[in-house]
Amino acid sequence: MKNLFLFLFLFAGATLMAQEGVTMKRSTVLKIEEVPPTWPGCTGSINQKSNCLRQKLATHVVKNMKFSNDHKSGSRVIVDMVISKEGKPVINKITGGTSGMQVAVRDAVMTIPTLKPGHMGGTKKESKLELPFQF
Repeated sequence: MKNLFLFLFLFAGATLMAQEGVTMKRSTVLKIEEVPPTWPGCTGSINQKSNCLRQKLATHVVKNMKFSNDHKSGSRVIVDMVISKEGKPVINKITGGTSGMQVAVRDAVMTIPTLKPGHMGGTKKESKLELPFQF
């Protein structure tokens, strides 16, 4: 009877507390994957969410970019940023291109909607992103 109670307790606890990105294989290996930030409307597996985020983010930035007067064709601008635990973008560094292009990219990135923040094992965490833009 004791073993049955213990089995039911462990089984119920495992099913009630299942979280995205946490899997158990062969009852000895626990795998915890980082779940990326999620763009509003993106669903599916972790890989699908990651791909959707990159696609939606690139589309959003291009759509909302206001090109500067010093725009140079063939330039590359790289944005080093994180999505905070609150789902907001925080830009750490922008390199490449002209200063006007960097400002235009920064302004476009800062207009992204609030995202569902990334998490690992149910705990929210900052997610680092590096976004290259070729003009």
